[in-house]
Amino acid sequence: MPRNRLRMKKGEMKELILGEAIHCFFKDGYEKASMREIANGVGVTQAAIYHHFRSKQEILYQLVDRTNNKLLLAFTDCLRSSKEPIEKLKDLICSQVLLMKTNIEEVKILVEDKKFLEGNLRRLVKEKERFLFNLYRKHLEEAANTGKLKNIDPTVATFGIIGMINWLYHWYKPQGRLSIEKLSEQITKMAFFGIIKEGVMKDTFSCFSDLR
Repeated sequence: MPRNRLRMKKGEMKELILGEAIHCFFKDGYEKASMREIANGVGVTQAAIYHHFRSKQEILYQLVDRTNNKLLLAFTDCLRSSKEPIEKLKDLICSQVLLMKTNIEEVKILVEDKKFLEGNLRRLVKEKERFLFNLYRKHLEEAANTGKLKNIDPTVATFGIIGMINWLYHWYKPQGRLSIEKLSEQITKMAFFGIIKEGVMKDTFSCFSDLR
């Protein structure tokens, strides 16, 4: 083991391991990535990895939980503001999209690999995500009480918004035509107004009239 690794504090080594795990899980997926690959990337032995984490599952849990905690912090900041409910809802959506700006690898791991967690670790993640989901839904209900939202079930709307945003990591390219800030504006517009003009919806899709 390199001498500079030996001098590292425990917390510093854990961060190095987690950082390399992000790279490996993002590149190969959780199932294909190995503890040996993570150890080699950090420049330590596998035994050194197990000194900090009991298993690959625990590493995955730490990454998923940290990403969920970033979301929780962003959501809490939005909901603490004194803005009107509709403005808060816009901020919630934007904050979730903007998480992609610096955490796109972690978001991919969260969405794709959390299914590999088992037992208590899986339960803890589900509890955290249920809490996040309920924050969203509760605020959608508050926004609906202003009379400014269409007649859509808050649970359906919450699943729809979160699902739309979570899928972004599949196709969003930081070097692409739209910046993440412009993308957040577009996603918010779709969440708020849909993509069909109101008049077209009325004339062509009369079966949806109860949703307006």
